[in-house]
Amino acid sequence: MNQRASRSSGQPRVSLERVARSLLQWSRDGILVCDPSGRVTMANPAAAELLGYQSAEELYKGRRVQELFQNPQEVESVRLKAEPPGSVREFHAFLKGKEGVALGTRVTLAAIGGVKGKLQGHVLILRDVSQEMKARQELHQQSARLATLSSIATTLTSSLELKEVLESTIDEILKLLHGASIRIYMLDTKGEWLNLAAWKGASNRFIDRPHFQRRRVGDGLLGKTVLHRRTIVVDNFLRAEDPYVEDIMEEGLVSSVYIPLLAKDKAVGALCVSSYTEFRFSTDFVDFLTAVGNQIGVAIENANLYEGLKEAYQELRNTQEQLIRTEKLASLGKLAATIAHEINNPLSVVLTYTKLMKNMLQRGAFTPKRLSDISRFLGTMESETARCGEIVRNLLAFARHSTLNIAEHRIEEIIQRTVALIDHDLEMKEMRLRCACEPELPLVRCDFRQIQQAFLNLMINAVEAMEKGGLLSVEAQKGDREGFVMVKVKDTGCGIPEENLSQIFEPFFSTKEEAKGVGLGLAVVYGIITRHGGSIEVESRVGEGTTFRVYLPCVNGPQTTLPKNGNQEGDVP
Repeated sequence: MNQRASRSSGQPRVSLERVARSLLQWSRDGILVCDPSGRVTMANPAAAELLGYQSAEELYKGRRVQELFQNPQEVESVRLKAEPPGSVREFHAFLKGKEGVALGTRVTLAAIGGVKGKLQGHVLILRDVSQEMKARQELHQQSARLATLSSIATTLTSSLELKEVLESTIDEILKLLHGASIRIYMLDTKGEWLNLAAWKGASNRFIDRPHFQRRRVGDGLLGKTVLHRRTIVVDNFLRAEDPYVEDIMEEGLVSSVYIPLLAKDKAVGALCVSSYTEFRFSTDFVDFLTAVGNQIGVAIENANLYEGLKEAYQELRNTQEQLIRTEKLASLGKLAATIAHEINNPLSVVLTYTKLMKNMLQRGAFTPKRLSDISRFLGTMESETARCGEIVRNLLAFARHSTLNIAEHRIEEIIQRTVALIDHDLEMKEMRLRCACEPELPLVRCDFRQIQQAFLNLMINAVEAMEKGGLLSVEAQKGDREGFVMVKVKDTGCGIPEENLSQIFEPFFSTKEEAKGVGLGLAVVYGIITRHGGSIEVESRVGEGTTFRVYLPCVNGPQTTLPKNGNQEGDVP
């Protein structure tokens, strides 16, 4: 019946063999057929075209299927696993074209069975996925570069120790480019020379050559990339125009890329990445290195700014020290007359008693009856001489220029030593002094003489503000700030106009007559106090007086960064 229906329809019968041959002929996928031993028995034109052969016969004639794969063991392992007829396996592999070119391929391998289920061979369907694999590989490389770039950015911003971060950056690049030599150069401050800052991957013989240690801008490809601020790529040094190409080739370097390091569109150095293999620096890889170079350029600029800031800070510290010394000399000048008068009084007593005893000797009046008087005279002379010595010691201790000595001190002792320097001056000017220190005040970490100078400047200013006499109050207490000791210096003098209060701590600002000061006293006080982690406040009313409050951190108070000690020899107050 079926035969009749077929004949009545007038359609010819199509054999399976003919269908198979049509599929082989017109399939866009490559198809290979091999026997159980792996010998290729059939191939279609698409397979021949895929692998670069002129015809299918050329492809399969006398060839085993394993020979067509870059890794023969790979296909053999899959073929053995697919031996039961009807088994199908799919995998990715690189096939080897006629010219040896690797082709990314997705392979479908099926086992063919006979009538009795015996293995007759295998069919391999080959689909070219090289573009897909290339895109996947490029995506992977791009992801790796982005991750490296992120890691480099973190490294470069984590520290200002430039050599350390540059070497870490080189390590990150070498993770992507094996068998490479990397050098980083920094431009000097004059913009004339490139100096080697960090390197890895090159031999010592190569790197020790003077022109690889230091290069003038514009000299060779390295110098030109900085001069013109543009990237230079060398795919093969055999065709490169560089005066040092012989040294480069002797080192074994094949290709290289020179990247200018820029910061704010200004060249600050150069990055040189060279390969010992035939590595082609693609546009994407050069773009990646350019991004790295921009990060390095910013890091170098930041490090240069940091070094400049350190130098400026050191210069500022030196200037501040000079100001302190200058103001100390000014303070000594103001004290000179008072000290001279104070020393003159005990010396007058000593001189008087010396003359008296000399006269007694001349008159023969040294009798046993006068021994008590002579003993009293000598005792007075001894105490007055000791008083002179104490005055001189205090003055020398204040005047001596010594290195910084940060130590723990009692604030009461600093105040007492300071008051002793002006006590006699207050008596001469008929001024009253009230000094009160709260008991059991915590210790203060400071330089004894600098804090003494700050207090002395405040007290001298107070005395000068009370031309008609008055009361100078000096108090020390824990104050209203936890972790700080407060010292208050108050006078009943002329006061400071409100419009001047915001300026009194500025250098060279003064409300005094020109002959009485140059306006450094309070600026120096402010510098000393803030340098010790403290602060100073002022309140004043014209005609009523001025109050200064100095806050200094206690030993167990807030953590502050104090100046480091210098040589402490001979620096005990």
